[in-house]
Amino acid sequence: KVRLMTTLLILAWIVPALLYGGFLLHALIAFIIICGGLELLSLTDQKSMWPRGLRVIAMIFVFILIYVQNYTHIAQRSTLAMGILSMSMLFYLSIPIFTDRFHIKDSFLCITYIAFFYFIGSGFLDIFKANKLYVWILFFASYACDTGAYFTGMLIGKHKLNTRISPKKTVEGAIGGWAFGFLFSFGFAYLFVDTLPMWAIWMSALLLPIAGQIGDLAFSAIKRCYGIKDFSNLLPGHGGVLDRLDSLIFTMICFHFIMILMAVM
Repeated sequence: KVRLMTTLLILAWIVPALLYGGFLLHALIAFIIICGGLELLSLTDQKSMWPRGLRVIAMIFVFILIYVQNYTHIAQRSTLAMGILSMSMLFYLSIPIFTDRFHIKDSFLCITYIAFFYFIGSGFLDIFKANKLYVWILFFASYACDTGAYFTGMLIGKHKLNTRISPKKTVEGAIGGWAFGFLFSFGFAYLFVDTLPMWAIWMSALLLPIAGQIGDLAFSAIKRCYGIKDFSNLLPGHGGVLDRLDSLIFTMICFHFIMILMAVM
């Protein structure tokens, strides 16, 4: 019941945000950047010792980068964004020189957060601005795959996929999940999206469910490395923001790359 109620509340926010954009969409992106950032930046062993404000500064860097990339009309905005990103790297790599409360591995954690969430935020906005329906392709590729993998694995799963990272996942579940993700994403794109060339529809349907499953395993590997079950308990019954978005993040980044290929071909 708790899991279902949380799911309904999430959908009550996400669906209107994706349909209408505006404030709801921007609030959703800000929520993911802040809460996902707190989850990722809490993986450090030094979390109780960091100098005050370093997490906030990292988040400010992300918001500045996304704003420059998506909401300014500067001729060389991508170049400016890369410059800001490089300066954020220098900033966090320099901090361990001045204090032992912030290790060099914490520098890499912050740099990873800034770069990763900049690509997530900017990529999602590019996709949404190009066509709102593209976002639903990502949802079908990710969550139809998750659902298909669960039921296929439960019914006929015998051969373990990767016991080192996720002991319960099976090869049969992975294949079934890919089939579900392929059918739903291809069917939706073919029937309702008229701005994608056929090669892009095929590439998306074939690759995005695979990317989603790899994303799921990649974030599981992070949790296993740090000895945690969930990134947080923010979403009752679901874990944290990153627990819900792990596969979607990978499918989104891959689809954004497909869009880049469409623009240059």
